[in-house]
Amino acid sequence: MKSPGASSIRRLVEALQATPLYRQYQQAFRHATGLSMMLRLADTDEMPAANERLEQNAFCQAMLGAGYNHEACAASRSAIKIRCGEEGSSGQCFAHMSVSALPVMAGESLVAYLWTGQVFAPGVRETGFGSVEKLLRRAGAGVEEIERLHLLWEATPEFTQERYESIVTLLRVFARQLGDKAAALLLAASPQEPEAIRRARHYVRDHLGDRMTLEEIAQHAGLSQHHFSRLFRAATGLTLTDYINRSRIEAARQLLLKADARVSEVAFEVGYQSLSQFNRSFLRITGRSPLDYRRQILKPEVVRRAS
Repeated sequence: MKSPGASSIRRLVEALQATPLYRQYQQAFRHATGLSMMLRLADTDEMPAANERLEQNAFCQAMLGAGYNHEACAASRSAIKIRCGEEGSSGQCFAHMSVSALPVMAGESLVAYLWTGQVFAPGVRETGFGSVEKLLRRAGAGVEEIERLHLLWEATPEFTQERYESIVTLLRVFARQLGDKAAALLLAASPQEPEAIRRARHYVRDHLGDRMTLEEIAQHAGLSQHHFSRLFRAATGLTLTDYINRSRIEAARQLLLKADARVSEVAFEVGYQSLSQFNRSFLRITGRSPLDYRRQILKPEVVRRAS
């Protein structure tokens, strides 16, 4: 199953950043912990929203503004991302600060990393500013600039390991919520998209329980199959087959929240011809089996009754 293209992922992450869910959590996280929280694109490491830079601590903002930290910070982030599996990864940046990355998955597609950190673990600050100062001197920073950055570095807060790990756990949960939101946004229509694509989306939505072919959907959209396929991929970032499967799984996720709905019944209701096919698609798109998904949301006795 193909993943969305780079331009579609950028639009998706920008849409995530604009949601009330993201903005409210970011504000609450900052007020509760005093820490930053930002989204970076998975492929380029860029922050799509410029105001995300202001979410960093004062030292990191100053480094970014002065242009001193590009290579050092990028190398630190890359080292952390290399270790970043499903549960995310933490480590130290070049300035000896703790930072963490949590993957945001839209189904099986990695779209971004949710970053936080820029704090000292106990005792780390005592190792001194020497290595950071050497980097700044090589980058051309003057004496006054180095003194200013040193003061900001010293002012960075210190967190116990237990407190920091608890904060990362909260972000891990939120990263999964963002992933679910991203999966839903992939299926949402854009106000700027062609009318033919809007008609195709509505057709898929209204026929999830039926067998659908490219020929009939293209005909409903009023386009040739070849033209429709190219236009659909350009507008949505997905192939038609991928879009149909994602639409079916998104509908299934909602149906699975009903306590009296059996997994097998849900599978057939959203258009799958066998339970095994449904289970494979659900796992591939969400990263969880239907039963695991229910266990995370419903009470255990409800899951046993509806299996």
